Amino acid sequence: SVPDFAFSGKGVRLTSVRPGTAAEKAGWKKGDIIVRFGKRTVTNMRDYSDALKAHKPGDTVEVILIRAGKKVTSHIKLMER
Repeated sequence: SVPDFAFSGKGVRLTSVRPGTAAEKAGWKKGDIIVRFGKRTVTNMRDYSDALKAHKPGDTVEVILIRAGKKVTSHIKLMER
């Protein structure tokens, strides 16, 4: 997934989701806003980076996204880059 570095709201908004990635397999879409990753609240890129670092490839993580104003729960299985 590619984050929107210009987004100034709470969370991390996705500008795109690359084919074949864990994000695509988890059903993430362009415009989704990540607000929770595992047990961590995501309000900005630093939070998201810290949340990613707390896990390793192969972990399955529950993620809360905002899509079209509604909360969506997703489960992502992390992969090696």
